[in-house]
Amino acid sequence: MELAAPFEMSQPAVSRHLKVLEEAGLILRWVEGAISEIDQWRDTLRQSLAANYDRLDAVLAGMKTKNRKARR
Repeated sequence: MELAAPFEMSQPAVSRHLKVLEEAGLILRWVEGAISEIDQWRDTLRQSLAANYDRLDAVLAGMKTKNRKARR
């Protein structure tokens, strides 16, 4: 949208022009912000999985302790 603002053309027209320039190898395009959002999501997922694995470890340790006591 920022690129289209100074010109008397629509945003889709600017996008088409940029695509032609990119295909010609004259420009490179990338999406800013998406990587940081993905990183945030990944970090949240990693924390959740770590907490789940910690709980699973505690349950398994408890089961192991119960099995040892049952054998005695």
